[in-house]
Amino acid sequence: MSEIAYLNGQFTPIDEARVPIDDRGYQFGDGVYEVVRTYGGRLWALDRHLLRLQRSMDAIRITGLSLEEVGRRLTEANERAGYSEALIYFQVTRGVAPRLHTFGGDQEPTFLITVRRQHPIPESSYANGVAVITLPENRWERRDIKSINLLPNVLAKQRAVEQGVFEAIFVEGGEVNEGSSASLLIVREGMVWAPPLTFRALHGITRQLVVEIAKDIGIPVQESFFSVTEMLSANEVFLTGTGTEVLPVTTADGQPIADGRTGPVTKRLIELYRKRIAAKDDAVR
Repeated sequence: MSEIAYLNGQFTPIDEARVPIDDRGYQFGDGVYEVVRTYGGRLWALDRHLLRLQRSMDAIRITGLSLEEVGRRLTEANERAGYSEALIYFQVTRGVAPRLHTFGGDQEPTFLITVRRQHPIPESSYANGVAVITLPENRWERRDIKSINLLPNVLAKQRAVEQGVFEAIFVEGGEVNEGSSASLLIVREGMVWAPPLTFRALHGITRQLVVEIAKDIGIPVQESFFSVTEMLSANEVFLTGTGTEVLPVTTADGQPIADGRTGPVTKRLIELYRKRIAAKDDAVR
């Protein structure tokens, strides 16, 4: 087992992979990415991630790479690495070209994969919950595109960590958009509230799966924006993400959520999400 990279047709140890200095991903952040997790050596929700990758590529007009090729290389990289639980990062940039803001259509995209061992969040965080802070939204409008341009997210996450909390939540006009590295949902009066699928936030894969789970067991779901006040007064709050899974939030901006403990709906969603993983139930609906 080893951490490996794939770059434009070649597999190599991660520390030996090299990207040309004129790659537009390096010069401009001109690219998109995805992250897939494996459980028991199996790529979880791969088809959903590939569809989102295609949507992001279409949005920024990157062509020349098929989802079939991406899926095949991801499978091969996963098998070569040999981890039972891995975090697989893959990105597509517009490729190598002289540094101009404009782009042509003749360069080949750069396709990169890295496979690293997954280090799960401690179970104590799922039992006891984590803390978050809120910050003003300062990103561009197309947050539904999974762009490699992540400077605001990096700074927000760093601020959260420096304040001793798990995540920073972006707020726009008093309403919650998402976290710097995860989606955020709430439970109010037995109903799950999830920000809608608009340009304002990433269309989270785990969020999508959790909404399906809630609907499957008869929990009503409201897909609409909610205010910071509604979040702070919610019965339950939780984060969702590929690495995060379903993670309870028990404190926000220094204030406990409800009684400050993981709530029953969140506990149930954690249980059922893990059951879907065990059952390999991730097909696109």
